[in-house]
Amino acid sequence: MTDIVIILACSLCGFAIGKFLERLICGKAAFFSDVNRYLTLFEVNIDGRQLEIDAFNKDFKTSCGSAFAEYLDGGKMRLKLSQSEKKELKSFFDDLSAVSSQDLKKQIECHKAFFAVREKIYSEQASKASVYSKLGILLGVMVGIVLV
Repeated sequence: MTDIVIILACSLCGFAIGKFLERLICGKAAFFSDVNRYLTLFEVNIDGRQLEIDAFNKDFKTSCGSAFAEYLDGGKMRLKLSQSEKKELKSFFDDLSAVSSQDLKKQIECHKAFFAVREKIYSEQASKASVYSKLGILLGVMVGIVLV
């Protein structure tokens, strides 16, 4: 009886670890999707509506994910991003105080390519992320069998 409990406990732990990794990857994909949507809508805002940055951010926060909304609020990151990703985000948001709309468009274009590549990478990984929970269960069962 204890053998079954050990195998079940190990498989549940493996499943939990797999789900954690799946959420981590899907969270990064959603974050960079929000960043790219922000860039696109901000570029449209420059051409058309011309809202101030604070008003635009407030409006955008209603339709984006919680991780990006927190970043817009105070620059706090809930996700673990690489140094280059953090540096690029900080650089983009620091450069939003451009003098003219043409300068602002140039800044957006400079950063757009980087964020598009990141979104593509993480969205490809997110499409395969459901495998992590399955592999976690399998690994947990194998560890449980070894312990038995």
